[in-house]
Amino acid sequence: MINPLLLDHAVRHHARHTPDAPGLSVLGTVTTYETLNSEIDRIAACLLDRGVQIGDRIVLCTAKGLKAIAALHAILRVGGVYVPLDPTAPAKRIAEQVSVVSPKYVLADTPRLALFAGVFAAPQLIDISQDFPEANMNDEMADRQARRSEYDAAYILMTSGTTGTPKGIVHTHKSGLAITQMAAARCRLTSSDRISHHTPLHFDMSIFDIFCTFLSGACCVVIPEAYTKLPASLSQLTEQERISVWYSVPHAIIQLVERGALADRNLLALRIVMFAGEVMPPSSLRSFSKHAPKATFLNAYGPTETNHCTTAEFTHADLDGTTPLPIGFPEQGVIARIGTEADEASTGELLIASDQVMSGYLNAPDLNRAAFCTLPDASGQPRQFYRTGDIVRRAQDGQLFLVGRKDRQIKLRGYRIELDEVELALVNCAQITEAAVIFFEDKIQAFATGQTGVDLNEIRSNLETVLPHYAVPSRIDLLSSMPRTSTGKIDRQKLIGIANAQRAA
Repeated sequence: MINPLLLDHAVRHHARHTPDAPGLSVLGTVTTYETLNSEIDRIAACLLDRGVQIGDRIVLCTAKGLKAIAALHAILRVGGVYVPLDPTAPAKRIAEQVSVVSPKYVLADTPRLALFAGVFAAPQLIDISQDFPEANMNDEMADRQARRSEYDAAYILMTSGTTGTPKGIVHTHKSGLAITQMAAARCRLTSSDRISHHTPLHFDMSIFDIFCTFLSGACCVVIPEAYTKLPASLSQLTEQERISVWYSVPHAIIQLVERGALADRNLLALRIVMFAGEVMPPSSLRSFSKHAPKATFLNAYGPTETNHCTTAEFTHADLDGTTPLPIGFPEQGVIARIGTEADEASTGELLIASDQVMSGYLNAPDLNRAAFCTLPDASGQPRQFYRTGDIVRRAQDGQLFLVGRKDRQIKLRGYRIELDEVELALVNCAQITEAAVIFFEDKIQAFATGQTGVDLNEIRSNLETVLPHYAVPSRIDLLSSMPRTSTGKIDRQKLIGIANAQRAA
């Protein structure tokens, strides 16, 4: 495995040393490292021609594929900061995220470019669906490279605060490389691996899919969005592409078990199956393991602010189908502690110190002060720790188990969702007076009060215009009044009781 100075250096290295090696595969169409590097250079030349400077934030809004991966590398290559946005998000949500990031430029495919046309001038909008001309920019690029640093921002991933206001999580080349080098070593990646690219670019798990793959000189196997929704086609693609390392949210694996026609597939090429983002049902993992006889299974844990920082590893013999899965031990270079007291508790908030941790939230000093604390490490030296907000307990063997969230942020199918943001969207509907949202049996359920004759279909349609699809409640119940605590607040525990009663009915 190479040791690059910056995240984008790996592709150029392999283009020089193994130019004909497969770097990317999309439905069987292979792109070599040399061809990928040339495409990156062409897009980078366009960015330089448009006046992109080191440190400029550049939105990337497109589906997975060759152009997307080349574009984000081109942004990095000229010293920019790529900001991937969900290409399926409602226009209002995209506009809110853009207002927080204040990007200088937008790279998008033709269908999505129109979303930004009213905000940006034409020179700031770049259609990556086009064919870019050949470019020779050796002198200018050499000057750029000399002025770049590992402490430069590399990418910003968007999430939402408790108020529903988007916030940007800033990672530098240093933190991104720390993540990729750790994970590549953890999975023992080699140039012969074929690694799935299942998650979208705006999801932090894509950092592994792309940068760990190229760090190792392996082949990134892009899984088109349509295939992620068709389990039988997905399992067929996994077999055809001979994927050796799989990484996804547990939901994808559950769908493969339930509807993936696994009995008809040969998945002998799988040697690593890694999952993250939510709790994996032990029974589903055991069922899947029967179809991947040569695989080792990894439960990866880590919020976007730290990325993957603890891991639990399982062999087939470890999977009994009933025992809850731990999130394991801290990875190399990661210090994990429970709570802020001198004597560590066995249960409490998980704190993380590592080079992998974000540099901070974009333009949010108050959030940063709340997110970090300084504590002594094992040698007594002061270290900055990130407060994950996750409550964990340490078992007798030292492994960590996830207990739950400290706040009201949840993870569903790997997506981070603020329940308060969903409530706010409901309350903003004209017919709704009050709203409360709970997370019950792995589903978002909403309760609301409002006008007589509330049209729930209209309410749901309204929500779909302001919330991403995964944040829209699976069920909305109308109540005559909200249950209250003694202080007059909505009693969410009583709402959970209502949900339990509904299930039992």
